[in-house]
Amino acid sequence: MSNLRPLIALAVALTAGGVLLATVHRSPEAPRATSAPAPAPTPFAAPVSVSAELPDGADYTPLFYASAEVSVGTAPTPDGSADRLMLRAKAGDRELHRLAKGRYAQFLGFTAAEGQLYWAESSALADGAYETRLWRAPLDGPAAPVSLTGDMGAAVFFDSEYDLVIADGRVHWVAAPPDDGARTELRSVAVTGGPVTTTSFEGRFRHTTWPWLLSVDDTAPLTLANPRTGERRVVTKAAAEQVVCTPVWCRSMVTAAGDRFLFDARHPDGSDRRRIPGDLTAITVDNAVAGRYEIFTTYRDERSALVAYDLQTSALLTLTADTGVSATRAGVVWWHEGDAWKSVDLR
Repeated sequence: MSNLRPLIALAVALTAGGVLLATVHRSPEAPRATSAPAPAPTPFAAPVSVSAELPDGADYTPLFYASAEVSVGTAPTPDGSADRLMLRAKAGDRELHRLAKGRYAQFLGFTAAEGQLYWAESSALADGAYETRLWRAPLDGPAAPVSLTGDMGAAVFFDSEYDLVIADGRVHWVAAPPDDGARTELRSVAVTGGPVTTTSFEGRFRHTTWPWLLSVDDTAPLTLANPRTGERRVVTKAAAEQVVCTPVWCRSMVTAAGDRFLFDARHPDGSDRRRIPGDLTAITVDNAVAGRYEIFTTYRDERSALVAYDLQTSALLTLTADTGVSATRAGVVWWHEGDAWKSVDLR
């Protein structure tokens, strides 16, 4: 594989139904007032807090939470010579892997299943080429990480909880085809490693709730597809809507006057549509977090609040009244507050 193809795949804009989002959401400097009604009190457990600084003084940035108590993230070595992937839990901190700064490491696609953590790692080789390698490590215990494969093709990551999917004893991901055609490579490898299987699938897609795929081609109708059965469902949407879906729920966004975003929750066929109140900014390409919540930031009293819209009750619930950095994946939402990272498991 040439140097360029993995770079193209890894630099894909975080696009899902036309919605563009940053890897970690940072609130704009100039807040806007909101006329949204005061939200209902949160029913969630008290946030779990962990220091934003490691004992050796390095800044820690979480990238994934397996639970509210167990996080995985990056921190430089104290001398700044390498990037470390760290696992933090009540039992203590554990270094999973480190790469020299000159390797330009990217840690991607985190997911966890049955006590195991999985992730992809892109880094530069000595000859200037890039490789993307899939890894596995236990969430508990001292066992070292193992590489499952380096045959990931032109893997594409959307900063989605579905970038890597564990199902049927295998790790699944999508990759761009070698000829840049309007197709998707559906790739997988056993959770124990081994040969990679590759299936070509017509259209450009990413994974959503297993085994469904969601199209990511703005030139074609928004489509949910099941590669197992061959079923394809075109999502009902207006031309001005930017929509992201699971097979059950969709989040719709339109731009209103003053560059405000208006969000609706609805089903893929357009039914049960309701407006989500407030001046909101979505913080993730995924919708229906934990199967139930849409996660946003909104401004109140010149502060950025983090809120969850409950798809079952239509209540807008406050997670924290003041945050600047926030993210969510696989049912856990986390944010930076003071000198700590705080997290809540929504599952």
